[in-house]
Amino acid sequence: MADALVIRDLHVQFHTRRGVYKALNGVNLRLRRGEVLGIAGESGCGKTTMGLAVMALLPRNASFPQGQIIFDNKDLMNLPREYWERVGDRFNPKQNERILRRVSKAMGRIRGVRISMVFQEPMTSLNPVLSVGFQIAEAIYVHDPASLAHRVLARTRATASQMPELLAILGTARDDEAAVKEFAAKHDLLGIEDQVLSVWRRDDVHISRKEKAIRLLAGQQIRPVERNIVETVARAGSIPPRFSRVPVLSRVVRRVLLKEGYRKARELLTSLGIPHAERVLKMYPHELSGGMRQRVVIAIALVNNPEVIIMDEPTSAVDVTVQAQILELVKRIRTSVSAAFLVISHDLAVLAEVSDRIAIMYAGRIVEVAPTDKILRNPLHPYTQLLISAIPTLEGKPVEGIKGEVPDMRALPAGCAFHPRCPFAFEKCLEIIPIDLPHDRDQLVACWLYEAK
Repeated sequence: MADALVIRDLHVQFHTRRGVYKALNGVNLRLRRGEVLGIAGESGCGKTTMGLAVMALLPRNASFPQGQIIFDNKDLMNLPREYWERVGDRFNPKQNERILRRVSKAMGRIRGVRISMVFQEPMTSLNPVLSVGFQIAEAIYVHDPASLAHRVLARTRATASQMPELLAILGTARDDEAAVKEFAAKHDLLGIEDQVLSVWRRDDVHISRKEKAIRLLAGQQIRPVERNIVETVARAGSIPPRFSRVPVLSRVVRRVLLKEGYRKARELLTSLGIPHAERVLKMYPHELSGGMRQRVVIAIALVNNPEVIIMDEPTSAVDVTVQAQILELVKRIRTSVSAAFLVISHDLAVLAEVSDRIAIMYAGRIVEVAPTDKILRNPLHPYTQLLISAIPTLEGKPVEGIKGEVPDMRALPAGCAFHPRCPFAFEKCLEIIPIDLPHDRDQLVACWLYEAK
């Protein structure tokens, strides 16, 4: 299976007054297309730092001594790594900030469009003074205005005579998405497919109401001026610069496209199980419950159909009932989109629900990667074994904590970082950092105990 994202020997350090914190120390990871990969580990092991590094959202005191993040055959770490190689110990956060701005500008074409992230605490990642609907609509308006233009034009071009044919396709086709896309391409109705499918796939509406809603998509009327503007945006693939220089045109294009963005936001929130989505769009983050806010953040991440979605502790700020709902939502989303998911959590039970594979992190390194059932039933690395033994079970077996403390990231121990806490450590562990050793099918472990196996 092809890789959606590849991380090779990634190192990230934070330069502070108290010293240099080595947050990531040679992370190697492959995220395959269409899979859900879970990342587990203790707090402070570098899980979130890795996600933020992929998104190029680290602060100015972060340096990248070495490593690569490969996405679409391009290394996203070129600029910051070249700066570090040039200055070495003379690292300057102010100069690094300029480099990171260039990286952020280059990432503008990727971040939020092809790679998106669901942040750990939705209340701090949502803007408290903007409505929920505007924040979702703005994500499409900024990154993909042409898709909004195509949606508007599709409704104006669709005719009432085409709708029965489309309904017949939906009623008979097994792969309704492919069939509807083929119909849209054949009749020059690009943008109608997601509107039709969002109605057709609703479980809370009777089929007669679905058919009526789909028929009403045809024949929408818009003013000639608005039509010309929307057609221009659709042809250009973005909002032409000349529109921003003319205030009247700028206001018209913003009004028309944001209105369409609200419409798509309503469809998306409905598909994520939010009742009365048209009312929720007008609400502010503080008016929503924790589970509703988490769904809104997930909607913002999904709205541009990205190829990679990073979910950082999606269930940490909610109660057990809402956690179950969000996990069920994630499982449902993965069947309806083609994206690859990187789910970060300290809770192995959460990852076991949704992940195809699980990677275990310790002290800024991946120490084991394996399919979910293997890592839970037959963990290899001593840290993974101790981590699983610390989980309470219904059988009433004694819970054993991991002795010792997480190492100081400013002064990591030589060799394997886990050796001071490992009951199986031997001389080689104290001197040499373990490499990733293959074990059985699709399982890697960074431990010298398995060198000869």
